[in-house]
Amino acid sequence: MAQKPSRPVGITILAVLEILMGIVGLLASLVIIGFSALFATLPTVGPLVGAIGLVIGGVVLFFSIIWLATGVGFLHGRGWSWTLGMIFSILSLLGAIGALTIGLITGGVGGLIFWGLMLYYLTRTHVKAFFGKGGLPITPAYTMPYSLGPQGNQPQIATNAGYGQPSATDPHVTFLPISQGSSASTPGPSTVSSTLASSGSSSGGKAPVCPYCHSTLPMGTKKCLTCGAAI
Repeated sequence: MAQKPSRPVGITILAVLEILMGIVGLLASLVIIGFSALFATLPTVGPLVGAIGLVIGGVVLFFSIIWLATGVGFLHGRGWSWTLGMIFSILSLLGAIGALTIGLITGGVGGLIFWGLMLYYLTRTHVKAFFGKGGLPITPAYTMPYSLGPQGNQPQIATNAGYGQPSATDPHVTFLPISQGSSASTPGPSTVSSTLASSGSSSGGKAPVCPYCHSTLPMGTKKCLTCGAAI
């Protein structure tokens, strides 16, 4: 969750001013409503003056409550308070223009300057970010590229679902049958016979030979190791 920006100093000042305006307006509205009730008891024009006073006091009371709530909302960074501040600033700016048109130069110029500056300040990026109306610009240094597809400058790693698992079929050693002959790495019967004959001659005796397959047998053998015939 993103941390909320700290409250700007200008918002604190505006909040205090609006709360003060709300309090003063509340007191003024109560005074207007009280005097209107007193004037309503007068004969002839009393009821008319009392009714006008009640209307004026009610309007002042309404706007005072709005300004008081807006000031409290400014202190806590509520988005609705920023909206109310913008609306009433525009209305007050239009009122200042109206005051200029009827000849109230001092009030009109002061209102234009104050409410114009307030509108300008409320539309600043950091102020809107405090009220949650707009994010601060993102610094490129804090961004992290993310893509669902492969990146062109990143090495691709081949994945294998069976990596690290034993193979389903273990390698077996295949032995060739006798009928297919001998391989280059396995000595054949002739090599074995010559080896036995040489060992028999070195011992001083003559090695027997099978009369059926003519294979040389070791000394003392009663059965051919090649064809199985009895000697």
